[in-house]
Amino acid sequence: MSSIVNSDSFGLDLSDTALRLVQLVKKGKKISIVSYSEIDLPDNTMSNGEIANEDKLVESISKLIKNVKGKKITSKDCIAVLPETKTFIQVITIPSAKDSEKILENIKEEIKNHIPLSYEEIYLDWQVLEHNNNETKVLIGAAPRDTVDSYYKAIEKAGLTPNVFEIEAAAIIRCLLDKKDDKAKIIIDFGANRTSLIVIDKGIPQFTVSLPLSGKNITCTIAKTLKIDTTNAEKAKIICGLDPKKCDGALVKILFSTISSLAKQVQKTIFFYKSINPASADISEVILCGGGANFVGLDKSLSEKLKIPVRVGNPMIYLNIKPKFNIPQNKILSFVTAIGLNLRIFSK
Repeated sequence: MSSIVNSDSFGLDLSDTALRLVQLVKKGKKISIVSYSEIDLPDNTMSNGEIANEDKLVESISKLIKNVKGKKITSKDCIAVLPETKTFIQVITIPSAKDSEKILENIKEEIKNHIPLSYEEIYLDWQVLEHNNNETKVLIGAAPRDTVDSYYKAIEKAGLTPNVFEIEAAAIIRCLLDKKDDKAKIIIDFGANRTSLIVIDKGIPQFTVSLPLSGKNITCTIAKTLKIDTTNAEKAKIICGLDPKKCDGALVKILFSTISSLAKQVQKTIFFYKSINPASADISEVILCGGGANFVGLDKSLSEKLKIPVRVGNPMIYLNIKPKFNIPQNKILSFVTAIGLNLRIFSK
């Protein structure tokens, strides 16, 4: 796998339920979206971050390219995501070391305490963050070789060249955070099948947490309680949200325990982070992204429970908004990962 990113590469986001791509172009200082595409995956194509049916995935990637909106995709080069459920990213502390060989040796020893796979079973990337006479802090990213190799093979079968595979949290952070913002934060990524918490400090991902909560879970809860089908439950979720003034506040009551559970998980994550990093700054805010973040009133409801500012992320902070062509506002939060992947081209 090459680490060279060609300037015409596009971002390719693969999840359990959908595929998305974004291609960006830079003219002068302005970066704009010139192409995007999104398709739902057939059932049983992906499962928990693993490829369940390679043929279906290959066919879907080809369909994704053909159904692109905007400028036609002519490049074969892409920057592809690795599934959060199968990857590992964390800041670890190792005995002080200066030369690369000794650092890697110490990393190999320390990751035995964090990763349930041997060094030979993973692809590993690392970056030194801090160093003193006693210890060295290192950001490490790892993924199972079997998973990465299967993604590479499928993408290549679809006629593309994955120049780089990137852990999802890194792409999300690149898309949503101002480079000058070094405050401690948590990003909550609401997906169709899962929710991820990303703890960030000084712009660096400290660790991630996967939660069973998902957009589908919420829709099913609404459907079951109101005795309606999932299509109408999804409409109710979008129209009513957690606004107590809409739909007689029905969803506020139905989803009270779900949102309370999410708030408790966030609080546990904050407590854990402070326990392992007593000198770290307090979490300054929570940022929401992913398709589930379109849920009206979720930011306000969570903020009231956490006593911390909560806001919906802005995937366009580095992009030029073109009046005639852009991803629809109600879909843009689902493209955060794809945008972040493609922004790698323009990052130092």
